[in-house]
Amino acid sequence: MSNFEEIRTRVLSAGIINTHAHHLTDEEVKDINLKRIFDRSYVSWCGVPTPSSSATVDKWLEKIGNRNFYFSLSHALQKMYSMDKPISSAVWDEYDRRVKKAHENSRWHLEILQKTCGYQAVVQDSYWNPGSNNGHPEIFKPTFRVNPFIWSYNRKSMDHNGNNVQITFGQHIEDIKTYTDFMYRIIKAKKEEGCSSLKSAIAYERSIGADAATAEEAQAAMGLNRDDPPEAAIRKFQDYVLDAICVIAADLKMPLQIHTGLGIMIGSNPMQLQYLIAKHPKTVFVLMHGGYPWMDELCGLVHVYPNVVVDLCWLPLISSSAAVRFLHELLEVCNGDKIVWGCDTWTSEESWGALLTVADVLATVLDEKVSAGKLSKNSALLLADGIMRNNAKLWFCLNS
Repeated sequence: MSNFEEIRTRVLSAGIINTHAHHLTDEEVKDINLKRIFDRSYVSWCGVPTPSSSATVDKWLEKIGNRNFYFSLSHALQKMYSMDKPISSAVWDEYDRRVKKAHENSRWHLEILQKTCGYQAVVQDSYWNPGSNNGHPEIFKPTFRVNPFIWSYNRKSMDHNGNNVQITFGQHIEDIKTYTDFMYRIIKAKKEEGCSSLKSAIAYERSIGADAATAEEAQAAMGLNRDDPPEAAIRKFQDYVLDAICVIAADLKMPLQIHTGLGIMIGSNPMQLQYLIAKHPKTVFVLMHGGYPWMDELCGLVHVYPNVVVDLCWLPLISSSAAVRFLHELLEVCNGDKIVWGCDTWTSEESWGALLTVADVLATVLDEKVSAGKLSKNSALLLADGIMRNNAKLWFCLNS
C-alpha cells in the first residue's frame, strides 16, 4: 500500500468527529429524491436549476459539470448507489429510482452518517431551530447560532433566517444590561441541554468583525418605542453584542465558530476578526472555510493567536486544489492540534462526498510532506487522526 493510500485509509477510519453540518430533519428527508438531493446541496448555488426530468440533464451538466461542488456529490452518488456510469440523461432515472428505494428505510440517512461515513459525532447547526439536535442526540451535538441575538434589538428585526430571540423566548427587553443578562441565561441553558459550541454566520448579513462599542452606544438601538433605529446605532448594538458573546463563550468554555469568507463577501475577510481575537484571548475562535478566498490571512491569524482554530469545512468542496494549497501552508504555520474538519452539508449523500473529498486532500498533502522529508509517515498518520477526530474532542469537549 502506498503512503497516499495508507493515509487516505486512516482519514476514512471510523470514529470521525464532523465539526459542522446542517443535516436535514427526518421529516425533510422522508420524500427525498435525486433532484431534491441536488437542490439541497451546493450544486444549487451554481445558479442553474436542477433538471426536473432526464431530458435536460446533459444540458445542465454542460454548465455545471466542471464544478467541484458537482463532482464531489455526483462521485459519492455513483459509489453509494452502485452505478456503473456517471450521471447523464441516459441514467438519471435509474439514479433517482435507487435513491428513492434506499430512502424507503427512514433511517437510511442516519445509517449513511454512522456506518458509511463512520461519524462518531456531528456538530449540527440547525439554523432553522437554533440548538436543535434533530431528535438524534446519539449522533448530533448541536451548536447554538448567535445571529438572532445580534439582530434582536427590538421585536421587529430578524436575522437572515427569520429568527428573533425576543420573539422566540417571549421577551420585551428595552435595556441593554437586561438583554446581555438574558443572553447569558439562554446560552448557559443551551449548553446544559447539550450544545457543544456557538456559531456566528453573520457573514451573510454584515461584516464579521466588531469595533469597540459602549453599553450607552448599544442602548441607542433599543427602547424609546423606536422600530427603526439609525444604522449607526444598530451597528454599535451589534458590535457590543458580539463582544458580549465572546465573553460568554469564554466563561462557559464553548468554542465560537465563525463563518469566514464568501457569504456577502464584503467584510468576510477573517482579518476583520483580529480586534475580537486579540481582545478575548480566553475565547476559542474556530474560523471556518479556510477564509476562502482569504486563506493567507487565516494562516496569519492562526500563526499569531493561540486561541484560533481552523475548520477546513466547505473549503475542499469549493475547490480541492485551493484546499491542497491552503493545507500545505497551514501545516507549516500552526500546531497540528489547531485544525478540524466538518462536512458542512444538508444531506448524507453530500456529506459522504465531502468526506471522500477531504480524504483525497489530506492524503495528497500529507503524502507530499512525507515524500519531501518534512514529515515521517507516523507523524502524517497522527496528524490525520488529529484533524479527523482528536482535535475536535479537545476543542469541542466531545469525549463521549
